[in-house]
Amino acid sequence: MKTETKLFSIESLVREELLTYKPYTPGEQPGLSTTTIKLNTNENPYPPSPKIKEAVDKVLETGVLRKYPNYHGRKLQELIAKDYHLDPDQILVTNGSDEALRLLFQALIGPGDVVVAPDPTYSFYPVLTEQMMVGATYKAIPLKSDLHFDFESLGKEQGKLLCFAHPNAPTGVEEPKEKLLNLVKSFSGVVLSDEAYIDFTEPNSSLISEIKNHPNLVVSRTFSKSYALAGLRVGYLVGSLEVISWIRKLKDSYNVGILEQVVAEASYADKEYFLEKRTLVISERKQLKKELESLGFTIPESSTNFLFCKPKLGVSPESLYLQLKEKNILIRYFSTGISKDYIRITIGTKEENTKLLETIRGLV
Repeated sequence: MKTETKLFSIESLVREELLTYKPYTPGEQPGLSTTTIKLNTNENPYPPSPKIKEAVDKVLETGVLRKYPNYHGRKLQELIAKDYHLDPDQILVTNGSDEALRLLFQALIGPGDVVVAPDPTYSFYPVLTEQMMVGATYKAIPLKSDLHFDFESLGKEQGKLLCFAHPNAPTGVEEPKEKLLNLVKSFSGVVLSDEAYIDFTEPNSSLISEIKNHPNLVVSRTFSKSYALAGLRVGYLVGSLEVISWIRKLKDSYNVGILEQVVAEASYADKEYFLEKRTLVISERKQLKKELESLGFTIPESSTNFLFCKPKLGVSPESLYLQLKEKNILIRYFSTGISKDYIRITIGTKEENTKLLETIRGLV
């Protein structure tokens, strides 16, 4: 007797929320051997600390890769805690800062909750809100015409979580520290200061030192940008002992590997190299901004490793992005909101920036 074959359909089994879920769209990633000039995902144009080679060699020589890594990333916790006069347990070491953000959302956001954020800011926040699949609401508060936060409107909002990039992305604009702290005080829920680009602005701009005065404040950081370790995936979340202890309960058992931990430790400890490359990026940022403005671009003051550029009248941002792509130069274009009038350009090396400028001059 012939049995009837039952057709399998995964679509009928996945959660209903997943059917309409739109994942985060990352910047284009060409092959590692490509000659493309890549100025689209805010990576550091310079290599990481040369001291990481010795750290990796030691791990390989001692054979400890056969063992599980430290559960907490304890040595890295201690290095960071010492600089900020914190208890190491106030620091949650994560697989990139994106994991830190996911754990924060997972710990806080439930059915009917509201996430508040300026708009535009890091585009992963609305994705994370939807990713929780609990029917939470993401409330975006438009920036003012000068690209600064609308503090008056943000201060009136109520929600479980308020999140913003500091300095902001994709604009590169930095808000006054006092205004941010007033916002933290007025918000009834948890406030996330996402400081992926904080190292490219003035010293002491971070809100980490204010956590002791604001129990509802958490700060995320990453090794991807200023430490040139985007390919490694290491970040961390900082908050009060109580807040971090709750979030830590959700992390994977061994979320950051041995190699990731020792490379991040070596990079973090090499202060001299870090400051040298940071200075180079800032110097190139100022020069690139000056040159682009001479071509008619309008660019807000940037406190990051990228520029948010409005081309001169008559030049389409999307068209310029596509024309540069044809010439093997990748920049970023966002097609929605106020961002549709701008392009975002990561600061490259002097040689990359020179090539970019030469190409743009031939197009505009």
